Amino acid sequence: MNVPLIVAGSLAILGAALHGVGGEVLVVRKLSPGMLPSSRFGGPRTTKTMIHVTWHMTTIAFLTVGSALLLSGSVLHGDAARGIGLVAAGASTGFAALAVGLGAAYSRSPRSLLRHPGPAVLTATAALAWWGAL
Repeated sequence: MNVPLIVAGSLAILGAALHGVGGEVLVVRKLSPGMLPSSRFGGPRTTKTMIHVTWHMTTIAFLTVGSALLLSGSVLHGDAARGIGLVAAGASTGFAALAVGLGAAYSRSPRSLLRHPGPAVLTATAALAWWGAL
């Protein structure tokens, strides 16, 4: 049993659930096609559809990585556990780097990074994943 991997996986799965449900209710449903731009793929409804699909693909990615971390820490053993843990730790690091990096690039103040729990939770998940995988 690898406690850091289990905690990281649990955080990622909880994050996936909150991202999927919260994002659907608080973000995606509130997008007004009338306020969205057209793209070369279609009109505003197509833009909303692409945002909706991408949102939930991300949720599935969080769930997949969280499941891999949880399995690595609890069920799998040896080289398989380590290999899957390393891949999941790498993915977690990518998620965290993207959230922190783009959050910092678009924010006007470092405080805005603290308003949403995503960057902190993703960073904690990545740190725990690397701790457990190494």
